Amino acid sequence: MIRALKKKYEIVVLLLLGFFSSLGYAPYNLYFLTIISLLFSLIILEKTFFKKDAFKKGFVFGFSFHISILYWIAISFETANVGGIYFGLFAVIILSIFLSLFTAISFFLIKYFNFQFNNYLGVLSVVTIFSLFDWIKGNILWGFPWIPISSIWTFDESTISIFSIIGIWGYSFVTYSLILGIYSIKYNYKISIFFFSPFIFFFCLANFILKPEIKEIDDLLIRLVQPNIKQEDKWDIEKTEKNLSTLINLSNKSSDKEIDLIIWPETAVAYNIEKSKKKNDFLISKLNNFNNLILGSIRRDFKDEQNLIYNSLFLIQDKFKRIQHHDKLKLVPFGEYIPFRGFLNKRQLTLGGLDFTVGDKIKILKLNDKVKILPLICYEVIFPNISRKKSNNYNILVNITNDAWYGKSRGPYQHLELSKIRAVLEGKYLIRVANTGISAIINHNGTVENHLKLTQSGIIDKELVLTKKNTLYSKLGETFFFSALLLSFLIIIFNLNRRSGNKHE
Repeated sequence: MIRALKKKYEIVVLLLLGFFSSLGYAPYNLYFLTIISLLFSLIILEKTFFKKDAFKKGFVFGFSFHISILYWIAISFETANVGGIYFGLFAVIILSIFLSLFTAISFFLIKYFNFQFNNYLGVLSVVTIFSLFDWIKGNILWGFPWIPISSIWTFDESTISIFSIIGIWGYSFVTYSLILGIYSIKYNYKISIFFFSPFIFFFCLANFILKPEIKEIDDLLIRLVQPNIKQEDKWDIEKTEKNLSTLINLSNKSSDKEIDLIIWPETAVAYNIEKSKKKNDFLISKLNNFNNLILGSIRRDFKDEQNLIYNSLFLIQDKFKRIQHHDKLKLVPFGEYIPFRGFLNKRQLTLGGLDFTVGDKIKILKLNDKVKILPLICYEVIFPNISRKKSNNYNILVNITNDAWYGKSRGPYQHLELSKIRAVLEGKYLIRVANTGISAIINHNGTVENHLKLTQSGIIDKELVLTKKNTLYSKLGETFFFSALLLSFLIIIFNLNRRSGNKHE
């Protein structure tokens, strides 16, 4: 009876810990709650005797965390009229269950190998397991690196700067090392200092020791246009002209200087600009400042007897005489395509409609001889690997997005924080233009210099001095993470083999 009550009590506590852990992420950024919640979950794990109980407890903690932080995905199903809010909630529950399995497996493995928190090997093993499954969770299947534990550090320029050295997953490794360093202080202060020290080392390295060369490239006067068009109005044919007028009126607001570049959000124009000369002529006649315009639109193509649809970003110059485009590479599952559609269609489990087509490759857009743009559509901003090898070929990032799908939830705020990380990783300005917010100008240090709030209509004019900060990450990528992981595995395997050999002697 007492044991059953204790188990129920632990389940309730783990549910609460999972929820509080989610508050360390945007928009609350109460990072200490994430750390404290993980510390208390380790106390419960350490007191757990059976491996299957460790799995269950890890699952409960993980499920509470994931559903608390990703609930906003359900809103998009209702907004997009894809099954409604109930289907959206079902999808979030399934996603949370899937992601929670990685937390459960982590807890299980720690118990299975009986790793202890009072020695170096045990603590290193726990750090390695948590870091590995954090990485797997962000990269499995189509990839969803939305909530790495390292993203709790975006609240301040001094802590976000570490991303520029060791990247997202390296920072996650260091974060788990910090948490385990705090936890192990009750056993041995030397172990605690050892695992706490990587965070201190990289913090000092990023803020006081490394002084990357920052080169000025060019001046650029840009205008960000946030129309705040409701999602249900966006694709309403009867409101196409009204929506376009909203964008044009904001773009035509007076300026003391000539605007070099105007940027509209994702799918700002509800027609195929490559095939609509009449509508393009209308744009030309109405826009006062038409030097260079970036906008999102649908692009259609016909290949191999197939009608292909792309979610695209266009750079329009010289009144449509020169057009460059980038087709989105990272499509949103269930939003822009249905995963496993062929399998599901056979069982009549999918809705109608066409999937968007994945773009061929990343394209660098040339504004002029000096200014070269990396185009990013929506959550492509959270995938730094798609462009890292070309980092020397561009000097500004432009991210157009439409977060109207998610209403006034946590989603748009989390998206913004991940955009800040991308700017720091690249060491370049990142210009974020959203339909309903949050549009922002983010510098190479991850600082938001200007922004428009969620559900606000307006513009931002900013004269940028384009710079290039040479970051270690842009050269080495996730080398630190994979090196740390490999070295840790070698140490763990060597010691486990030695321990096994000693038992047989």
